Amino acid sequence: MKSLKKFMAGELTRVKKIVKEELKPNGTIVNDKSFELFNSGGKKLRPMFTILAGKLGGEEHYNDVLKTSASLELLHMATLVHDDIIDDSELRRGKPTVFYEEGYFQAVNTGNYLLSSALQIVSKINNPAFHAVYSSGIREIVKGELVQFDTQFDAAQTLDDYFKKIYRKTALLIVLSIELGAHAAKLDAELMEKLRTYGYHIGMSFQIIDDCLDFTGSTKTLGKPNYSDIKNGHYTLPVLLLRDSDSEFKSMLEQFSLTKENPGALIDYILKSDAVDQALAVSTEHLELAEAEISNIDEPVRHYLTEIAGMLKNRRN
Repeated sequence: MKSLKKFMAGELTRVKKIVKEELKPNGTIVNDKSFELFNSGGKKLRPMFTILAGKLGGEEHYNDVLKTSASLELLHMATLVHDDIIDDSELRRGKPTVFYEEGYFQAVNTGNYLLSSALQIVSKINNPAFHAVYSSGIREIVKGELVQFDTQFDAAQTLDDYFKKIYRKTALLIVLSIELGAHAAKLDAELMEKLRTYGYHIGMSFQIIDDCLDFTGSTKTLGKPNYSDIKNGHYTLPVLLLRDSDSEFKSMLEQFSLTKENPGALIDYILKSDAVDQALAVSTEHLELAEAEISNIDEPVRHYLTEIAGMLKNRRN
């Protein structure tokens, strides 16, 4: 059987063509920056999920699947541009962010342009359920950004707060990618729910791993400075697990939340503990649940969805 990369190569080329036709790079900052972002790398996981869901349907619906795939990658890019403004981020995928290179207003415009382009691509898909799921999903993603502000530097936030936050931040867009691919392909409700649940667990695992890599990865591998989450008051799973099991660390975290000073002491404490390993164990549980959910779906889609879960298991640095 072909590798996932080879299986997807031709399909992602078709997606890229749709994106290029929509963004029309033409010398203006917004258009050119938008297309540059699309070409700047990234795993393209979200369009892959949409395509794999679409492969379970009939060929007559596949053009809508490809449009959906392109749309969701543009939506993902829009959220990254806006995240970089919110987090005051200098780097994204190892390159200067639109925010740092072009300033606040051009970054806002670029994110908005990507979002409007994402919606334009799928505007002619005649499927009310598809559009209801899409619009509801975008609203929940925005709510997630607001919640992120609410819990910033909040040493008392619960694990449930964290899991809800990462669902909206990351897992929801992966769920949307699979669910909208299923809607575009007109899959039956039972199969759609299996794919949706798989997407939920993959998305939760993905963000937990990302949060762990903020402590264990390098700026080169991450494409952005490490330790940025805790420095910005975004307390992730390793932090919350250690807080709940170590009273000394809990006191340090509460003090940092008030003063915003000496994050290095917290980082050193975390790195000397097993908090990252504990968080990765939670990620692995999600991956196992994801694989179980798709055990009975058709090949080769099951094989490739399982391969993606395996890639995440090995994503440790």
